[in-house]
Amino acid sequence: MGIRDFIQYLTEHRERLSGGTELTDAEREDILREAETMVGMMDAAVRELESVIKNRRVNLPEEHALRFAQDVFLYLREEEEKVKAEARKADR
Repeated sequence: MGIRDFIQYLTEHRERLSGGTELTDAEREDILREAETMVGMMDAAVRELESVIKNRRVNLPEEHALRFAQDVFLYLREEEEKVKAEARKADR
């Protein structure tokens, strides 16, 4: 799964949660499960990128690219965490 896939899923989750129609419990659980999976995958990607930066000799342009990728994943994780919170709030 690539960054574009994450962005697409995030967009779909937001649209489904704010679509104006009441979601069923199963739909809400589906969004929550997907969001939790995505957050876990993004956490793993951030850790892996940090490992590469710390444990391997990379030149400065490579390090900048790795840090940029980390920032993208951290941003997406934060946004998906908001989706999770909204899905949980709607469940109550």
